[in-house]
Amino acid sequence: MDAWCNRIREKSITKLCEASYNNFTYHGEDGIILYLLNQMADVPSVFVDIGSGDCIKSNCANLAVHYGWEGIFIDKSEKQLAIGKRFYQSVVDKGQNTRILNEMVLADNVNEILSRAGINGEIGLLSIDIDGNDYWIWKAIEKIKPRIVVIEAKVEFGKKDLIVPYGDNNHHSVDKMYNGASVEAMRKLGKMKGYKMAGSNRQGYNLFFVRQEENIMEESVDSVLSDTETIQSFYPESFFTTHKFITVN
Repeated sequence: MDAWCNRIREKSITKLCEASYNNFTYHGEDGIILYLLNQMADVPSVFVDIGSGDCIKSNCANLAVHYGWEGIFIDKSEKQLAIGKRFYQSVVDKGQNTRILNEMVLADNVNEILSRAGINGEIGLLSIDIDGNDYWIWKAIEKIKPRIVVIEAKVEFGKKDLIVPYGDNNHHSVDKMYNGASVEAMRKLGKMKGYKMAGSNRQGYNLFFVRQEENIMEESVDSVLSDTETIQSFYPESFFTTHKFITVN
């Protein structure tokens, strides 16, 4: 990993996904996060992972296991979290403050969950991956101010500015096609909250945001959605005329 970090420092990155590297992740997120952290100063070693699954195939696992970061993994699946609890027991036994919370995260309880966990103010990384209401959860968060945000977008919506309304039906397990928010909608939300879109993984669905003041390049929606396979996944125009969406000015 150190050798990779040294090479990536010397490489001229023109697009964020060029920093891709996998340790625990599948589509380059570990490398992208390390690359961003290498461009930033005084980042708190604290993470919040909402929708962590088993806490192993996680955007935060590499930081927790190899870099000593502390924080919370949150997921609604007790079965998945049981896997994570076994995996992280050794680091917890060594005194690392890594906690695993079984919670159903909603827009109206996310700040209370964070407060109850004692997480507030500036943190290093926020990851949101709940296959649906991701946009609404990030919009609702007020208790923390992450330096980096990783959040999943619905690339199948293409370059449109669309959000599926908040609710129980905005969830991948309910309707695998009709859920989430487009890349452009996420970009606009980030801007509203003081962030710029630094880029994405190669496929475009995991977006990376940093604060506006960071000396890190900003990537366009067109660039994020430039992968050939991603473009081929865009839904036909008829899909958008038969479903209800929200746009935010």
